[in-house]
Amino acid sequence: MEKRVHKLTFYHPKLERVSNCLSDGYIVGGFIRDRLLGIRKDKVDIDLAVRSPESVAACVERELSLKPFSFEKVKTVYSFVGEGFRIDISGILGSSIEEDLKKRDFTVNAIAVDVRELFLPFNDDVLLIDPTGGFEDLQRGIIRPVYSSALSDDPVRILRGVRLKLELGFDYHSSFVAQAAECSRLLEGAPPERLRDELVKVLCRNKFHLFLREIDSLGAFYPVFKELSGIEKIPPSGLHQFNLKEHTFRCVELLETYAFPRKEEILEEYGERIGNREFFVGFTDRECLKLAALYHDAGKPETAKEKDGRLTFHGHDRLGAEIVKGALLRLSFGSKAAKMAYTCVRYHLRPFFLYELFKKEELSDRAVYRFFRDAGEYAFHVLLLSVADFGATSEECYRELPSYSSFLKRLISFYRDRLENLRPLLTGREIMEIKGIEKPNRCVGIFKEKLLELQALGKVRTKEEAVKAVRGFNCEDTYKQ
Repeated sequence: MEKRVHKLTFYHPKLERVSNCLSDGYIVGGFIRDRLLGIRKDKVDIDLAVRSPESVAACVERELSLKPFSFEKVKTVYSFVGEGFRIDISGILGSSIEEDLKKRDFTVNAIAVDVRELFLPFNDDVLLIDPTGGFEDLQRGIIRPVYSSALSDDPVRILRGVRLKLELGFDYHSSFVAQAAECSRLLEGAPPERLRDELVKVLCRNKFHLFLREIDSLGAFYPVFKELSGIEKIPPSGLHQFNLKEHTFRCVELLETYAFPRKEEILEEYGERIGNREFFVGFTDRECLKLAALYHDAGKPETAKEKDGRLTFHGHDRLGAEIVKGALLRLSFGSKAAKMAYTCVRYHLRPFFLYELFKKEELSDRAVYRFFRDAGEYAFHVLLLSVADFGATSEECYRELPSYSSFLKRLISFYRDRLENLRPLLTGREIMEIKGIEKPNRCVGIFKEKLLELQALGKVRTKEEAVKAVRGFNCEDTYKQ
């Protein structure tokens, strides 16, 4: 039985713009799937399968006045990216479009439409080319691999299948679960760039915590995040009500469902600093913070020691920072993202220490200053991460979140009043003249930082006081104070 759909279902102005280039081409994949489901997106991805991809790409380049970039998957793909759209052009695999579709990942992505039919003047419908029953699986809400070795041929499809399940609210076909169980371990050898691309598509939505639990149930969690191997072995201890793996998953969940929606309430005007830095297309500091949350306790398995019947994890913040940096570099997220994650994990315990001092009425301005100094540009990211980490510790801590969030406002007030507009009273050159230093060296930086701290603490207010303070500095002792 033929499957026909009104052609306006698949209309897009960019397709019409390049229709003259597509004398023998097909729309395939996610664009067809989403349109059949009635899903409209701000940015559309249109995949085209054609006989002569090079010549079609050259024609599209002329029509759009836009240069493509190319990359290799199973075949060469020419990609055109503009405001609100992306068009990928690749060759048809096999002797026909039907043969091509039978080599794809999931049936719901293995549906095609002949582009020529969209612009014929005498018909209102287009024929769905659907050799694997994808249309019926869309109606049933099923993620089903196209063929029996679809996931072992390309294990990254496991992550894509999980993502589609969560995005569409579908269920797995039994064949997906069976195949994933057999080949999840193969993800260890998958190209890092492809793992990253799938992760980014999940991270940019608020379902990363669900994604983690899903891939864990399929045996794919550790093959992707291998640095976290062993977290399931760390039992509840101290304030922690849950084992480390459950705590980790809960931390990511609370970051997505509690901290992010309340970031302007928790961080006040500084909430706008979360999510305004793009490391690469589709991946910002907001997404990076989720990865920091995932790895924030990665150093615990290696630092765990038992003392007086309790577990301790001294130095896990330092080790964890190195671990997350290595993980993000391994997964091709780049050095800037790795640096941010390193900073967030390195200082994720500091807000809790400050909170304990506050409750004992022992919190000093110096301790607050040094937190902001050390965490630097990512201090507010660390504070937001600490909210999720604190709430994920136990049900009691979760109930205490309003009190903890209120405490953070004290830190934020200190930053606003003392640090935001803080400027050094003396330049490095002036400090060198005062101390008789001929060439810049480590001591100049130490003196400058110590002077800035005294200014922040209100102990030095004028240039004259700054000169007097610098004269009394000793290079070896100053930074130990």
